[in-house]
Amino acid sequence: MPYRNARGVRMSSVASHVLNAFLMSVVLVLLLKRAAPALGLVDMPNERKLHEGGVPAVGGVAMFCAFVVATALLDAVQGPLAAFVGGSAVLVATGIVDDRAELGPKIKLVLQSFAALVFIFGADHAVRPVLPDGFGDAAVLAVPFTLVFIVGIVNAFNMMDGVDGLAGGAVGAALFWLALLAALHGRAELQPIVLLLAAVLGFLVFNLRHPWLSKASVFMGDAGSTMLGGAVAFFIVALSSGEAPVAGFPALLWVCALPAIDTVSLALRRIADGRSPFSPDRNHLHHVVLRRTGSPGRTAFLLTAVCFGLGGLGIAGAAAGVSDGVMLVGLVPVLLLHTVFVLSDRSEAASAAPRGRPKLALAERGEGARERLP
Repeated sequence: MPYRNARGVRMSSVASHVLNAFLMSVVLVLLLKRAAPALGLVDMPNERKLHEGGVPAVGGVAMFCAFVVATALLDAVQGPLAAFVGGSAVLVATGIVDDRAELGPKIKLVLQSFAALVFIFGADHAVRPVLPDGFGDAAVLAVPFTLVFIVGIVNAFNMMDGVDGLAGGAVGAALFWLALLAALHGRAELQPIVLLLAAVLGFLVFNLRHPWLSKASVFMGDAGSTMLGGAVAFFIVALSSGEAPVAGFPALLWVCALPAIDTVSLALRRIADGRSPFSPDRNHLHHVVLRRTGSPGRTAFLLTAVCFGLGGLGIAGAAAGVSDGVMLVGLVPVLLLHTVFVLSDRSEAASAAPRGRPKLALAERGEGARERLP
């Protein structure tokens, strides 16, 4: 069953449901914060998570429930969106279990792959990779390529959830640009995208540092970061595939370019060091920026701004009709700049170590930085 056309729903009706999603997210966060200890969803500090005291990790559950209720009230849970809700429920459930008692990487990978397959076959969406002539059959590779992409982006946003407000801000930036693209083309995906964006904004009231909040009072948990990563991947695939794609897949990659590049880069660096790509460390881009700024708030703002800017470039390229090849090659300078930046930090740390300089900046020892296993 196809999506209902976005133009078939009055904007005033959608606006009221967007407000509902925001308010429900806020209310559910407040309610679940109190229930977090009983639910076993309190993120405690340890050698990898350096925040102060136990923090309720219920934001992901609150956002998902707010989104589902708002979508149901709009009578839009059907066809591809039903597949999205089903696959997201798998990611949220997996994340809840992982937040309570850490699952192994292999188990999570299997469950995330299952959720991705629900997205792909339930919504009948798959992206054909951009291949040189004679390199292979893109149609045959569509499903495995889309599977790898979705699971990769799920983990990319999960690994980005290391500084207050960062993962939510990056997802918010991606959803904003995807919503704009859907609106420009009258696509029905606009409705669920803006509802989810509203739920994310409701969560950020408690997670993003601002003058009235010195540090996050709630985390989204793995349930939230993986669900939101899956959402971004799902809508990228939905808008760039099918009979009437609104943009090429390479152009939409720009809305998730920073977390994707950082995850691939970090995995390769871990392998080069003789470690598992899933082993934790403090070499994510947000850790590097945090060591330079000394402020989780500034780190989240800077990286969210970069995500917003990259997404804007991607959508502008799509609107201007820039070819897929050019949009793909355009990501190379972004990759090079990222590589130079993170490797310069590594070089500075190595040169400073013999002089007795501490390896961790003050901000990393207790100002809200935290590390998550993928």
